[in-house]
Amino acid sequence: MALNRMFLAWNKERLGLTMIMATLAVIAVTILLLFVYQQKNEEAHIRDQGTNMARLLSRLPYAQLVPGQGQQSALSVLKHSYTDTDFAYLSVVDTRGKPLAEISSPGVIVPKAPLSSDPTNWLGERELELAANGRTVYEFHAPVFDLGRIAGHIRLGYFKPGLGLKHGQIPFVATFALVIFLLTPIFYFLLRRETRPLQQVNSRMDKLIEKAHLSRVEVAATGELREFMGRFGQFVDSAQNRILKLESDRSGLVTSTKLIDYKRTRIEAVLHSLPDSVMVLDESGCVSLLNDKLAALLGIAPEEALGKKPLEWCKQQMIIEFLAGYAGKSFRSFSADSIEFSPTESPGKTIQLTPYPLFSPKNPAQILGTLVLFRDITAEKIARQSGAEFIAHVAHELKTPLNIIAMYSETLQSESGRTEAFMVEAANVIHDESERVSMLINNILNITKIEMGSMGIERKRVKLRDLLVDAFEACARSGKSENIEFKLDLPKELSHVAADKDLLRIAINNLLTNAIKYNRPGGTVELAAVETATSVLIHVRDNGIGITEDEQGRIFDKFYRSERDAIRNKSGHGLGLPLAREIIHLHHGSLEVTSEPGTGTEFTIVIAKETDLLQQAV
Repeated sequence: MALNRMFLAWNKERLGLTMIMATLAVIAVTILLLFVYQQKNEEAHIRDQGTNMARLLSRLPYAQLVPGQGQQSALSVLKHSYTDTDFAYLSVVDTRGKPLAEISSPGVIVPKAPLSSDPTNWLGERELELAANGRTVYEFHAPVFDLGRIAGHIRLGYFKPGLGLKHGQIPFVATFALVIFLLTPIFYFLLRRETRPLQQVNSRMDKLIEKAHLSRVEVAATGELREFMGRFGQFVDSAQNRILKLESDRSGLVTSTKLIDYKRTRIEAVLHSLPDSVMVLDESGCVSLLNDKLAALLGIAPEEALGKKPLEWCKQQMIIEFLAGYAGKSFRSFSADSIEFSPTESPGKTIQLTPYPLFSPKNPAQILGTLVLFRDITAEKIARQSGAEFIAHVAHELKTPLNIIAMYSETLQSESGRTEAFMVEAANVIHDESERVSMLINNILNITKIEMGSMGIERKRVKLRDLLVDAFEACARSGKSENIEFKLDLPKELSHVAADKDLLRIAINNLLTNAIKYNRPGGTVELAAVETATSVLIHVRDNGIGITEDEQGRIFDKFYRSERDAIRNKSGHGLGLPLAREIIHLHHGSLEVTSEPGTGTEFTIVIAKETDLLQQAV
C-alpha cells in the first residue's frame, strides 16, 4: 500500500523531482570540471616553475650549492624563504646519485632514483612515488658544473596536485551552487503553470479510456493551447466516426472470413481425404493447395511449396516444364494432357500427372486455376506389362509343341510317313508334346488359382515317407534313359505331416524333374529327408550344371529361363519352380536353394510336422 502511494506521488511530482535531480547533476558535473581545470592549471604552473627553478639553481656556483665547513648553503636560504605548499624536496647529488645537500617538506624522504649518465637526459622531468606516503611527485633535474666539468645534479620535487577545493574557493563554489539550485523552483513553477491544462487533458483522457468511449475534451486554456485543444476535439470527433465505420466493416469482414475459412477447411478436408495426390495451382501458376500424400510423394514439406511456383521447389524438370504451360491459361487454350514420370526419391514408381481446369461458378468461360492429379500407376503398368509378358510366354511355350505336332501330323498324311517305324515315332512324339502342353496348361491354371486365392488345399494326415518314395520311383523310371544315378536317403520312420498330398507331390515332382533335366550325363540325383524337433527338411540334390548367384534370385519368377546355352538347349517353360514355391508357401513352408555352377544344385523344402501345427493351432 505504501509503495502504491509512493508510486502515485512520484507520477504526480515526477517533473519537479526530475528537475531537482538534473540540477544536482549539473552542479556536480560543473564542480568536477572546475576541479579538473584547476588541476590542469596547477600542473602547468608546477612544470613552468620547476623547470625555471632547476635551470636557475644549476647556474649557481658549485660552492654555493655545496658549501664547505662553517659556510651556509644556498639551499638553507631557500628552505626559509620557500612558501609554495606544493614543494616536496630540493636535493644536490653527485654524479653517482649520492646526496650532497638537500631540503624537504616535513615528512618527506627524498626517493633514491639514479639519473642517466647520458648528457641528453641531464635536463628534464619525471614522475616518482614517495615511499613514505605513496604520493606522486613531479621531479625536475638539471646538471651542476664545477670548473667546466659535471659535478652533480639538482633534483627539485613538487607534489602532484589532486582534485579538490582549496580553502579560499569554498565560498565561490557554494555561491555558484546556490544560484543554480534556486533557479530550479522558478522554472518548475513557470512550467507547471503552462502545463496545468495538459494535465487536465491527461486526467480526462484517462477517464475516457476507462469508459472505452471517445468524446470531446473541454479544457479552459489560453493562447496556442486553446487553439490546439479545439483542433484536438475535431480530431476526436473524426476518429470516433471512423472507428464506428470500421467496427461495422469489421463485423462484415469477420463474418465473411469465417465463411471463407469454413469453405476452405471443407475443401482441404476433401483434398486430404482423396486417395490420390492432389495439387491446386492458381492463375499465376503458384501452388495454393496440396494434400499430404503429394508432399510425401515428392519428398517436400507443404509449407515449402505453398504460394510458390513449381520452379522454386520442384526437383523434377519434367514437372516444371509441364506445369509452366498452364499458368494463365484460358479455357480455349487449355489441353488436359498427361505425362508419366518416376520420382527422384522413388525411381521404381511410375506417377501419372493429369491437369484439370477449375471453372468460375459465375463465369463458366473463366478458369480460376488448375487441379493437378498425381496418380501412382506403378501397379497398373506392372500389371499391363506382366499380362503382355504372360501372353507372350504362353504363346511361345504353346507354339513349339504345337509346331512339332503339326509337323508330324503333316508327315503322317504323306506317303513318307506311312512306315511303321515313323508312325511309332510320330505317335510317341505327339504323345510327349501333348503331355508337355497339358503340363504347361495345368501349371498355368494352378499358378493362376494360387495367385487369385481360389485354390484351396485339403490338408490331410499324410505319410510323408510313402509320398517321397512314390515320387522318387516315378521320376527314376522316367530318367533311366538319361543315364542318371538315383539315390534315396530316407530314415525308416518319418513323422506324419498335414498336407495336400496331390499338391505336395506336384512340388516334389517338379524339383526332381528339374534335377534330371539339368543334370549331366552320368550324373546323380538324390532325394533325402531329415527330421528336426519341429520340421521335416526334404533335400533334392544333383551334380548338374548348377545355377549362378545372379540367377538364384530370379529362378522363382514365372517364365524365367537362363540365357546360358546349356539351359536354353533343354526344353522347359519356366513354371515348375514358381509353382513348387507357391505350393510350399500354401503349406506355410519354405523352399530354399544353394547352388554353384558346374558343381550342382540343392533345393530344400522345410515343412512343419503335424505335431507342431497342432501346437500352433492351440
